[in-house]
Amino acid sequence: MSRYILGIDLGTLNSCVAIVEDGHAVVLSDDGRTTIPSAVALTSERELVGHSARRHAMTDPRNTLVVTKRILGHPYSSPEVQAARERVAYLISPSPMGGVLLEAGGHQLTAVQVAARILYLLRDIASRTIGESVKEAVISVPAHFNEVQRRATKLAAEYSGLEAVRLINEPTAAAFAYGYRRGENFTLAVYDLGGGTFDVTIMKAQGDRFEVIATDGDAYLGGEDFDHAIMDWLAEEFRAENNKDPREDEAACTQMKEAVERAKHDLTEVESARIELPYLLKLEDGNYAAFERELTREKLEELCAPAIERTRELCARCLESAHVRKDDIDAVLLVGGQTRMLAVRDTVREFFGLEPRRDINPDEVVAMGAALYGYSLSADRLRDEAEEAAEEAFAVALKQTAKARKVVEALDADSQGDAELAQRLSHVMAEAEALPPMVPAESDQDLPAAVEGLRQEMSALQEKLEQVADETTESASEEKAQPLADAVEVVGDWLARAERASKEAEERFEEAEEHAKARKVELSDVVSHALGIASAEDLLSVLIEKNARVPAEKKGVFTTNQDGQTEVEIRVFQGEDPRASENELLGDFVLTGIEPAPRLTPKIQVTFSLDADGILSVSAVDKRTGAQQGITVKEPLGLRGLSPEETESEID
Repeated sequence: MSRYILGIDLGTLNSCVAIVEDGHAVVLSDDGRTTIPSAVALTSERELVGHSARRHAMTDPRNTLVVTKRILGHPYSSPEVQAARERVAYLISPSPMGGVLLEAGGHQLTAVQVAARILYLLRDIASRTIGESVKEAVISVPAHFNEVQRRATKLAAEYSGLEAVRLINEPTAAAFAYGYRRGENFTLAVYDLGGGTFDVTIMKAQGDRFEVIATDGDAYLGGEDFDHAIMDWLAEEFRAENNKDPREDEAACTQMKEAVERAKHDLTEVESARIELPYLLKLEDGNYAAFERELTREKLEELCAPAIERTRELCARCLESAHVRKDDIDAVLLVGGQTRMLAVRDTVREFFGLEPRRDINPDEVVAMGAALYGYSLSADRLRDEAEEAAEEAFAVALKQTAKARKVVEALDADSQGDAELAQRLSHVMAEAEALPPMVPAESDQDLPAAVEGLRQEMSALQEKLEQVADETTESASEEKAQPLADAVEVVGDWLARAERASKEAEERFEEAEEHAKARKVELSDVVSHALGIASAEDLLSVLIEKNARVPAEKKGVFTTNQDGQTEVEIRVFQGEDPRASENELLGDFVLTGIEPAPRLTPKIQVTFSLDADGILSVSAVDKRTGAQQGITVKEPLGLRGLSPEETESEID
């Protein structure tokens, strides 16, 4: 097993991967670039992932799959999927299993399979960088991700050959990166505005306990929406001049998108940016219209004001849910590339009354926090493994030294040489080789001191060996000198091996000490949506409230609404609307075997169990007959397509 657990930020527009080295989070790069586009391009001949796919999108947007995280875990009929269909160039069609299929290059993939390809690339980048295969990862998800989306993320990891040892909410990961080495008590607000989603989280750190108090967010609010607000303005300006809408042309949309992203970046440094699109769209006369506009910071703020105001509303609602005042917040942490926009920073500063922290790269902080949390989970195991490796290396050094000692002592017993030198050397060498494995003594608990003592003995043996060899060679005949020289060479090799093993023992012991220093933190998160079942008259009976502590288990007792009823349908929903049908259906099952009785008589106990990853299991039991049934949403919306092996074999 690798000594690394990856920290992965699987983003809407860009992704990032990090590891912990010497107790510090290190973001890994792909050819010098630490953010990897979350894009997959497919043609009839090849598949591209990451930067190459992003470049491919410029010339072939229809066959490049982007922003698929917004589709992940949603049914075709959902508002999220329908909104995506209006914005992306590739085709989205309903899956026979209830989910969606994304079409590119003559292929059909689920959003899970696209995520798997991106995760596979991140895993490959890590493996190439550290020189060993990595199989485990802590993967971040938006705090508002629902049960189906979380399960889909774990499934994507499985397809990529990774075990998602834990899912961690993105704002929680960022807060962890901020507070891991501080060892302070503080209350932190995390404002996470990425490419596709917005989350706000209030968290408290007390000693080694990190506790999320409340979280809120919007699954469809991010940099993409800022970009499209600007693109809509450009499109309307172009249409006013040329009587044609560039939003109806895929290539024109791609050009506008690239130009808008560059302009947004420039406006963090300058007051205005020139957007030039000389060949945006061919007109009716066959000529391309030359189009350009000046985008000022003021205009940018005007266009994006509704989206920014929405984040203010969510921040206020989150503070209310947490029962925390603005004055109680010690620091505000910015996460996500869109927080580089000056108007966003100004809004955060004005709302919280604090200068937001920007001392950690907002594009990298989530992956860093995920890596640190993975390291915290594995530090004890890594310490034990390093200690065991140190003892094994020390045992090798002990044996090689003991072998050398036996030969040197035998030679030193008669340093004048004799007629039986070759035979005697052969016998002693054989005895040395036959020495049993050495086990460090109880007194060797202070391994560094034991290694240092052994090294001193090695040095003394080497010196003695050379001295005895010189003395013996002087008195030995020519035919006896060669066996002696051979023995000296072998013993020298034993001592060299002992030296290498002792160095390894020291290094692994130092590694174990470093792991022992890792903070053993307790991370307590919350559920982002209320969870319940549909009851009579389409009411949602909530068992687990929004912002309840995770993991959680709640039970409720329900009954029948008809006389003689022998079965009931348990329909599980997620959301805050009091009407069950207005929330998201997670799954359903039928409990049979209920003993016929008048309505309202049977007692049916329903149990909701939510694990640390936010994965829900539901069970129901008739308390009178003991009949029971349950579900865990393992393959929502027909997410499974290719097997892990098939998926991996298709990824270049």
